[in-house]
Amino acid sequence: MQKENFLTLGKKVKGLTLLYIEDNKGLQQQATKVFKKIFKNIITVDNGEDALAYFKKYKPDIVISDINMPKLNGLEVSKMIKKIKPSTKIIITSAFDDKDYLLDAIEANVSKYLKKPISITKLIEAIMKAADEINFEKDKDIFEHYIKDVFEHQDIILILEKNEEILIVNNKCLTFFSQESLESFREFFLNFDKLFLEHNNFLYNHDDIDWLKVAKENSPKLFNVKMADKDGSSRHFILKAYQIPKKEETFILSFDDITELNLLAVYDKNAMQEESLENQKKIIYNVFEIIKRNNSTIRVYNSYKGLNISNNAVLENLSEEEVTLKTPYLQQKVIKINNYLIIESELFPAAVLCDVEKVDFKNGQIFIKDYRFIENMPSKQEFIRVEPEEKDRITLFFEEHKISTDIKIMDVSVGGVKVAMSFLPAGFKIGDEVIVDMVFEMGVKPVIVNAKAEVKSIAELKKEFEVVLCFKDVANTKKHLTEYVANRQMTLIREFKRL
Repeated sequence: MQKENFLTLGKKVKGLTLLYIEDNKGLQQQATKVFKKIFKNIITVDNGEDALAYFKKYKPDIVISDINMPKLNGLEVSKMIKKIKPSTKIIITSAFDDKDYLLDAIEANVSKYLKKPISITKLIEAIMKAADEINFEKDKDIFEHYIKDVFEHQDIILILEKNEEILIVNNKCLTFFSQESLESFREFFLNFDKLFLEHNNFLYNHDDIDWLKVAKENSPKLFNVKMADKDGSSRHFILKAYQIPKKEETFILSFDDITELNLLAVYDKNAMQEESLENQKKIIYNVFEIIKRNNSTIRVYNSYKGLNISNNAVLENLSEEEVTLKTPYLQQKVIKINNYLIIESELFPAAVLCDVEKVDFKNGQIFIKDYRFIENMPSKQEFIRVEPEEKDRITLFFEEHKISTDIKIMDVSVGGVKVAMSFLPAGFKIGDEVIVDMVFEMGVKPVIVNAKAEVKSIAELKKEFEVVLCFKDVANTKKHLTEYVANRQMTLIREFKRL
């Protein structure tokens, strides 16, 4: 048990320095052996004057001092130390329990008065108390420094947490969870995960998912969470875990209540697709506001001849008439070519397709006007797709007959091919099987692919049909197509950079 206490205390005093003042050489050596099991930084002296000199130089965090010593006694040193650094924690040791000594110790504002002989248990308890007070004061200073503005200007739930220990919470937090004090909230937090309600694409504990671990590991990513209030009504929050710089394992957890935006139903994909375009735009705009308020980034996707080009972007200006964002130059180039962009964010239930009004290369700005949800998310794309060269050829066979129509390869991947056809054979439908013959000119020897495929989707456009075919036996075509797609990717990258 004593070994466990030393390990626990060692963690608490990590980075703290101890000044030990004791004129009894035997006792000093014996106690120092114990202190070395706890502290990495120890200064040992045998008189008050040396103690004061070392304190002025090194400013230690904790002082353990005897009272009766040469030159300056422990209480005199304590008073001088407190004037230099009031936050210092002082533990006085003495063979006497004289009331005058006790009163002087109180006047010197010492943390603990221990009567010799001192048990290891009492000594550990005293150091533990001093370390807790120091760490609490440091954490409090950090908390006040980083979230003072947030407290004053934002009506959100805030929790300062370190290694799953709650250090401080704001009044909004205590009120929402009906807690009277920090102490009661600490007990309440032990079962905090049970407050998170299951919802599509939201963060909550399930399977191997631990909400707090995920939030901290992905700091400062935003997460949707649903919790019940004291009346049992579901509330929608945006959770953000912000790691405090240079402070190990210390996070500010913020819960921004956005229930009034009525977005919960939107995270059901079926419900989202049933929303009118006008409502979709309102929903997307509301989420844009949340992203901008939290200084979060979004991910922008575009395509150059099937080649995915993606970068982070920041929402710069936001109004109902116009939205502007900033993204790197390469992304601006491909946006200019596409005249659209696709946005993904952890807060959106689906990808957002945006029509681009203008690309301002000088200021690095993209102006978007209309936006709507789309079902396919670029980040979820299973295979890399590329647009082949015009000289590459394809032939399709349906019901043992060659399809005699103009067929053009739009893009190809290891898993399938998308083609444009001027017309469809009679009876041609989703789920049918076709034979695919493709020839790709690559270097000296062309790549030839012959495979069975299933018709996955058919879209009727103005002058043609867009058909997606998925290979039935990917393993059979994988080697040749992987090589072709990789080489075609490199060609397209070089081509895009030259634009």
